[in-house]
Amino acid sequence: MKSKNIIITVLVALFFFSFNPLFAQINLKIKGKVTGDTKGFDKIYIFKGQFQDSTAISPNGEYQITITSEAPDVMYFYLQYESKVKGYVSPFSLFIEKSGTLQLDFDIEKGISSGQINGPTRSVAYFDYSRAKKSIHERINKEITSKFGEEALKEGTTNFDKAMDYFEKRETQLNDSLFAKYFNPNGADAPFMLLGRVSSLSLAQLEHNYSKLSAPLKETKAAKQLYEKITSRKRSSIGSTVANFVLPDTTGNDFSFNKLKGKYVLIDFWASWCGPCRISFPRLRSVYQQLKGQNFEIINISIDAKLDDWKKAVKEENNPWPQLHDKTNLSKSAFFVSGIPTAYLIDPDGKIVFSSVGSDEKGGGPMEEKLESVFGVKLTK
Repeated sequence: MKSKNIIITVLVALFFFSFNPLFAQINLKIKGKVTGDTKGFDKIYIFKGQFQDSTAISPNGEYQITITSEAPDVMYFYLQYESKVKGYVSPFSLFIEKSGTLQLDFDIEKGISSGQINGPTRSVAYFDYSRAKKSIHERINKEITSKFGEEALKEGTTNFDKAMDYFEKRETQLNDSLFAKYFNPNGADAPFMLLGRVSSLSLAQLEHNYSKLSAPLKETKAAKQLYEKITSRKRSSIGSTVANFVLPDTTGNDFSFNKLKGKYVLIDFWASWCGPCRISFPRLRSVYQQLKGQNFEIINISIDAKLDDWKKAVKEENNPWPQLHDKTNLSKSAFFVSGIPTAYLIDPDGKIVFSSVGSDEKGGGPMEEKLESVFGVKLTK
């Protein structure tokens, strides 16, 4: 009887994964009509990770491409026209929901986000959501200039700090409202919408919305990535204790985090290819020197995929603190690193007391303010 139950269970599982549309291979034809003069820059590029493809807009303005995917996914599109004529690239995300045809017509001058779309329901909804998100910054900037004046958006002006505070609060408000409007826990795009806001939603909001996902959705790759990020956020929240970890230095020797027990430790995640990370190092070296003898240490943890690139950058920067390589994906399993540079301040008991994202090459940022508070000093610039 037991073996019979096992066979039935396997057959049910095979049926589920074979016929559930969330797990079927997708072949989506994307086509449309482009108006306006491309000036000869007629390529449309599609990419995500290692995947890259392109298609050309014909002389009569038509284009067509078929995207093949093993599961629902988000792909990024951008125009050669933007790169060559406008001097920038503005990728726009499209959700690949299921096999079929998606019609997307747009004006070359106004860009993909200006387009009219018709196709799979959640692909259309995700397009509308992405377009609305894209317009939020422009909307808030108009509100700021109306409220505080044209100069308020320029750093160093009288109302700049007020404008930035307004921007941050208003951005959260508008994004939350937009998310609530378009989020459908039964839609195949739901995990991708949550992944897009994994840094800006509270942990409670993330867990609540994740819990609403259907059982089949929770088995998708995107939902598993989401769960991993939620877990890492919980493990690296303020007040959490950092478990010991061991990572290799540039010579291949293992370095144990426990060696620094009893000290305040600033863990700084970076990569050789990260411009803001490297621009911030001179200031970080200054802070390090100013806090010398204060029971303080810094650790750089690189997320570089190529060891040679990492070692070359380490030699060029010559930072006077331990340089480690994240070969165990600590940045995903034990810490929440949504972008680099990301820094965590750990107290002598091993508890996380502060975290920050972004570079601070001029000094005076949130992490430095925390260090000043902890050590009772004023860091000079």
